[in-house]
Amino acid sequence: MRVLIAHSFYRIGGGEDACVRQQLDLLRPHHEVLLLAKHNAELPGEVTTGIRMAYSRRIRTEVEGTIRSFHPDVIHVHNVYPAFGPAVFLGARRFDIPLVMTAHNYRLRCPNGYMFTEDSICSRCVGGGYHNAVVHPCFPTKEQGVAYASSLWLHRFIMKLERDVSVIVSPSEFMRTTLAGLGMDDRRLRMIRNFIQIHADADASPGSYGIYVGRLSREKGVHVLLDALSTAGDPPFKIVGDGPQVEQLRGIASRLGLRHTTFMGRVSSDEVDRLLREARFVVLPSLWNENAPLAVLEAMARGRPLIVSSVGGLPELADGGAGWTARPGSVHDLSQNIRSVMEDDELCREAGAAALAFARHELTPQRHLTLLEQTYREAIG
Repeated sequence: MRVLIAHSFYRIGGGEDACVRQQLDLLRPHHEVLLLAKHNAELPGEVTTGIRMAYSRRIRTEVEGTIRSFHPDVIHVHNVYPAFGPAVFLGARRFDIPLVMTAHNYRLRCPNGYMFTEDSICSRCVGGGYHNAVVHPCFPTKEQGVAYASSLWLHRFIMKLERDVSVIVSPSEFMRTTLAGLGMDDRRLRMIRNFIQIHADADASPGSYGIYVGRLSREKGVHVLLDALSTAGDPPFKIVGDGPQVEQLRGIASRLGLRHTTFMGRVSSDEVDRLLREARFVVLPSLWNENAPLAVLEAMARGRPLIVSSVGGLPELADGGAGWTARPGSVHDLSQNIRSVMEDDELCREAGAAALAFARHELTPQRHLTLLEQTYREAIG
């Protein structure tokens, strides 16, 4: 098959960008694959970018030129905002090319993609009331909120871009059922988990410290985790990542007297793997409905048990004995789980083994490739 993958890479790279790169490497030995890429870090100021996100004749001409020259059998869209705007959808429509879209977040219904604002899960914009993204602090600036709210309203209700999508891929069962509940045709939804490399040397031997890997922003709940670490007696813990909350979180850790919590900052993927290999457990204390965070999947592939919030797609990963869930925002639940896994080697080993077994069955590259190829054929057919 000839597959055109379209993705606008984020200013601060994360799991979604990594998933796209991994998928490219997975497909290329088997199919003719072309990446149509933009990089949000290269965009001009907010006003110009906002106009381009709503509609840009130049970007549409560029995208249609690529489609015309490559002749794809299928187009696979990941993120198109803000750099592409509606151009990829309109190009697929013009040339009658089947369009597959991976829903990494909730931007089909929510301007900021999180369905989370003011420290709580939010559904104000679901029915089309996108003015809420301006009224509430959903974006760093009002200008950004106006740009996303107006563009998504235009694309959903005037251009009707969703009708061009043949299949929507959901990386978690939670995302699939959520999109169905938001009015999307269940016949167009497919659950295909993200994949990770399975390490032959992985085992469930308990390491010496806990670890968090991810963005340091409010919806991730790391401030709750710091309180839980203090309550749990200050066990050794490493926080890997960067984000807008990093200085605030360092201040919280200092005030709590957490002498054994280390902020590692952004590190290479190889270093992340080394840290996971030597860790005892991984924590993701999210306050929003996470989809399928890559860092958690990588931890499972290293045999690390999970302590995760009972929201979004996280519980389905911890099910089957791979870890424990905590109520979102509950310092008590997190601290109790952390104490348990720090004090009991056998408990830690059993949960780690279950996590590794899940990864070896559900998260392999071959499984992802097989399901993705099947999805492409369905879209083409």
